[in-house]
Amino acid sequence: MSGAVGGRNGFTLLETMVALAVLAVALSAALRAAAEYARGVRHLTDRTLTHWVAMNQAAERRIPRQWPRPGVQRGSERMGTREWHWTVLISTTPEESVRRMEVQVRTDPGEQGAPLVRLEAFLARP
Repeated sequence: MSGAVGGRNGFTLLETMVALAVLAVALSAALRAAAEYARGVRHLTDRTLTHWVAMNQAAERRIPRQWPRPGVQRGSERMGTREWHWTVLISTTPEESVRRMEVQVRTDPGEQGAPLVRLEAFLARP
């Protein structure tokens, strides 16, 4: 004999709604995890690119072997698909033959907020 007499064939509406609710919670958790992962990847990419920009600025001040004057220099550099804005602060040190250099890199041209990267280096008199 096939079929059940007086038995159930299928799910009730309540069982279906509970199953859909569980599925919705699981999918929203998966989407939240994927979005967090994408945010993390973007943050690490930005940190890497800004570090390269800062290293480029430090190298550009070392290559000419010129003695930089104390002061502030600003500019921008394209790295990856974005424009990064840098500030280089040259200052004196107690040692007359050494200058301190701080490179800061931001996403916006203004000085608002903390820089994504801050690199400090010292330059010896050539």
